[in-house]
Amino acid sequence: MRLKAAQWSAHLRGTLARAYGLFADDPLLTLEAEDALLAAARQQGYAQRERLSGSSAPPWERMKNERDAGSLFAERRLLLLRLDSPKLPREGAAALDYWLASPPEDAILVISGARPDASTQKTVWFKTLESKGHTLILYAPEGKDWPRWVEARLGQAGLHADAEAVQVLSSLSEGNLLACSQSIARLQQLVGNGQVDAAAVRAVLADSSQFSIYDLADAALRGEPRHALRILDRLRQGDGEPALCLWALHRDCRLLLQLQDPQTQAASLFSKARIFPPRQDWLRSAARRLSVAGLLTALGDCGAIDARIKGQDPTPVWPALTDLVLRIAGPGPSGHNKTH
Repeated sequence: MRLKAAQWSAHLRGTLARAYGLFADDPLLTLEAEDALLAAARQQGYAQRERLSGSSAPPWERMKNERDAGSLFAERRLLLLRLDSPKLPREGAAALDYWLASPPEDAILVISGARPDASTQKTVWFKTLESKGHTLILYAPEGKDWPRWVEARLGQAGLHADAEAVQVLSSLSEGNLLACSQSIARLQQLVGNGQVDAAAVRAVLADSSQFSIYDLADAALRGEPRHALRILDRLRQGDGEPALCLWALHRDCRLLLQLQDPQTQAASLFSKARIFPPRQDWLRSAARRLSVAGLLTALGDCGAIDARIKGQDPTPVWPALTDLVLRIAGPGPSGHNKTH
């Protein structure tokens, strides 16, 4: 059967099923749901874990073999399979069907991955998993739900944030759950009394080299490629986090693209996004300097960099961030964009 997010904690306090499918918009949601399941399984005696994915060989034969190997194990076990794509190949659907036809009593199969689309949820393998096991599909918070999620996570961490602190963290993170969660963990270490204001949030996000992601984004907006690359290099050499650099750059790309729309009222946009002078002037200038096509390409680059940060692409992150900074900063005076 399909479980709702609100039912998950209560479900884990009962007897666990033989198979689960955990799917979400954001990897953090999948990871947390899986961690909660693993903790509950450990309490019920499932001490052994084995990942079927991650090796060079396809996991499908291993899945079938594990179903028939139950009597060889002294301990209850969990078999974890993380899907690269929710669209199973024919052999994968066959292996899952084989497992679900007669699952062993001493094992739990846990399949996780990205949220399947509507057509995938109508496939035979997904319906079989849902009828003979449990599925959990989690959706990332959007719109007005996003600041509420951030505030709730701060509360869960024992932090009491004022409205401005929640707004700053929500605005900067722009829906990146994993990086936002990491920032909250750093706030826990920084704030001793649990009281969080906007200054504390900015202190966490600032770089020890005295440059911050704000400085990086501002230099790119002003069209100062050499200065922006120097800041990026200092962030890379220090404890700068690529995810936070990406947040700031991605946010500006979206604002710039909105400014390109003739129907956009700049004053209203700046008020809603809490953008104040002189940043308003920098955004207006950058919007005149950059093209719509260039900004759309930059947003595509942001998506590719995000995949690298999340481990979905092994390509190095910092060179890609360098290219993104140069794309936003544009050609500078004296050929600055060629110096890095």
